[in-house]
Amino acid sequence: MNLWQNFSEMFRRDSPKYQALFLPEYRIDVDNDATPINAGEAYCRLWLVEMRLARDVDWFRERYPVVHAAIRFNHGGKSVTIPYLAEPGHLQELSKENLNKVIQCNYPLTPLFPFNDGLVELQAGLFSMVNSDPIGKFIKTMGRFSELLPVPELSTVVKLAEPVYRGIEDLIGAGEGQLELGYQQTFSAAGGGGDNDLKPGYFVAILAEEDQINPDTLCVVNDSLRVGTPGKTKVFVRDGKPLEGYSYMLFRVEKRAAQDWESLTQIKELVYQAQDAVFDGEYSKVKAFLLPAIKATIFRSPDLIKADRRNIVLKIYAHLREIGLQGVTVQKRSLYSIMQRPLPAVDAETEAELAALETLFEQ
Repeated sequence: MNLWQNFSEMFRRDSPKYQALFLPEYRIDVDNDATPINAGEAYCRLWLVEMRLARDVDWFRERYPVVHAAIRFNHGGKSVTIPYLAEPGHLQELSKENLNKVIQCNYPLTPLFPFNDGLVELQAGLFSMVNSDPIGKFIKTMGRFSELLPVPELSTVVKLAEPVYRGIEDLIGAGEGQLELGYQQTFSAAGGGGDNDLKPGYFVAILAEEDQINPDTLCVVNDSLRVGTPGKTKVFVRDGKPLEGYSYMLFRVEKRAAQDWESLTQIKELVYQAQDAVFDGEYSKVKAFLLPAIKATIFRSPDLIKADRRNIVLKIYAHLREIGLQGVTVQKRSLYSIMQRPLPAVDAETEAELAALETLFEQ
């Protein structure tokens, strides 16, 4: 049995009853386009925005809280799992005297990853752990390792994910972890036919029975879950109050049309080398070595959506032609700067070459 299945069985077996819902656009204080995301059109990031602990566990005297989350998605044609552990250092403002309070996390559970295909799955659990020095040190260590994973260029650290996940599983067992609130969800691309489309916005899991909370009163103000006047007006921004007396976790799906271009270190370095070579008049080197290397690196990159692969090649080509073939005196441009330029026209020969590359690297 793999690690994901282990936690899935624990959630099904031990998780108490909870409510889970995606908050409508009109229940959020800022503008939010909750249009479902099509595969291959955007970059996504999942956030743990906020959490609250109710006073129904003997916290900090015999046990203390730990939040464990894991997100699984396709990355470069392979399924990867990114674990996260919120150790007590993240929750340092908590104590046994002030447990029933909101903790603003705004912690990225994933890097900004390309949603090209497949599903995005989330597991998140609020555990209570035995209060002991060895367990506390283990938690701190695993928490530091999990912070290494949500980096912009995920492909550089993806090999760390499984050992970190295994360490978290060992920790939960060694600390006699009790699951206080567990949540699982699977998101699909737009058009899946259900209510689980991947889309930008906030969703929440609350440790409460269905008749205890009116979901129509829930809203988000300043990245915080509130209870306010129901309806589609923004009255809740003024009269909303914290949801007290319940443990919950508030999450957010972020959608972006562009990658963090400067984080793509391999591509960026090759582009800088090509610009330097053009400035030095080494056109044969650019044509024979650097341009093929740039194309191959871009089309192999698991950190790009499919549409951006051809666009970034075209914009880099256009920039190099401008500074080389036309003899224009310009400064070296960053990859971000190059990607802000308009998309150049494509001739038939270039179009055929890009189509061949797409076919080659998708096989």
